[in-house]
Amino acid sequence: MSMRCPRAAIFDLDNTLAMAFEPLPARTGKGLADLLELMPIAIMSGAALERMEKNILPELPAHTKLERLYLFPDTCARCYVYANGAWELVYDYHFTKTDFEKIVATLKEGMEKTEIVKDTPQWGERMLARENQVTFAGLGVDAPGDKKAAWDPDRRKRAKLKQYLDERLAGLPVDIRISSRTAIDITQSGVNKAEGVHWFAKHFGIEPSKMIFVGDDLAPGGNDSMVIGTGIETRQTSGPEETAEIIENLVSLT
Repeated sequence: MSMRCPRAAIFDLDNTLAMAFEPLPARTGKGLADLLELMPIAIMSGAALERMEKNILPELPAHTKLERLYLFPDTCARCYVYANGAWELVYDYHFTKTDFEKIVATLKEGMEKTEIVKDTPQWGERMLARENQVTFAGLGVDAPGDKKAAWDPDRRKRAKLKQYLDERLAGLPVDIRISSRTAIDITQSGVNKAEGVHWFAKHFGIEPSKMIFVGDDLAPGGNDSMVIGTGIETRQTSGPEETAEIIENLVSLT
């Protein structure tokens, strides 16, 4: 598929730039550094900033223009920019204490009531509870990639838990989304990648149609598909290897 030269680029993280919880491949790191010479870049993910700092940033070449890189962790509930030698918080949307406690309690209850993880192997924590986002990880955050891919490919298992959460959290200002291969993400209402695209576009004075979003889950119902309504150009990727090729093609267009 041919691409026109965008003025800015946005990338999903898990299974796009890198496999979930794995380091950024060296080829992709070099490609991002080359592309940052030409345009601003955003990384939008359900991952926490700490995971980006662990798996992404150390793999970028020393000369990378970090001041052009924008990080949107927690499904765009936060935005960070690099300034004065550190990553500075630009905005922060988080739950109230009362809402956070209800979300966590309801998710724990839902996991038991729906029996979604009954007799299911577990690798690491099944719940990541942060003040900006609460995430259910069906097999645990450290599960092998092949196990994650095989566990709920049609999303039917998670649909049952999502329905439980939808019904019991209906009075709260939250969005509940099935995402990635084993996850359900809960954020404040209206906090998502589409809003991240709008913020990024407004910040630079660029129409979304002049930017490109690269993600692995752009099909209907996918956790990247919400960006399509912004008018941004999109490119589906099969994984980090194809993403590296896409990045190199973008560099060649400029």
